[in-house]
Amino acid sequence: MTVQKQPVEAQTALPYKYDAGWTGIPNAIFEIYAFHPRYTPACTNVYLFLLHRHNSRYGYAFPTQDQIADALCTSRSTVSTAISTLKFLGLIDAERNPDHDNVVYFLKRPIDNRLSFEIRFPEAKANRLKHEAARERDKQKRHDRQSQFREKQAAAKAGLL
Repeated sequence: MTVQKQPVEAQTALPYKYDAGWTGIPNAIFEIYAFHPRYTPACTNVYLFLLHRHNSRYGYAFPTQDQIADALCTSRSTVSTAISTLKFLGLIDAERNPDHDNVVYFLKRPIDNRLSFEIRFPEAKANRLKHEAARERDKQKRHDRQSQFREKQAAAKAGLL
């Protein structure tokens, strides 16, 4: 059995191409980028919309900020802030198209290595560590409540309440 190589253009195409009624999103968005303090759920929504509207024939997405806001049922300022954050994090480039005088969005591959991301954005590491510490405190509180409940339950069964 021989394996056919993909053409070069297929190898460089986005791996999360919109097809069959759904849009894929790189796992790094949820697992790495979400820890950056500037990253919000609106960033995920806008990023997904740009992935959805990516036109492989042109190599970019070109919805207006009003179209994005209307499609996502959010404000234009929320879209603008999300786009600014996506640019800051290196997930997109936005440029004015000289032929049509509209803004187009080039989607860039996300950093998929946490260490590399946190070296580039040390504030993300600080935020992740803060989040992990809060989650550990929450787990400990739940464990303590469960232990107290079990003790009370045992005392009630023994008739000591």
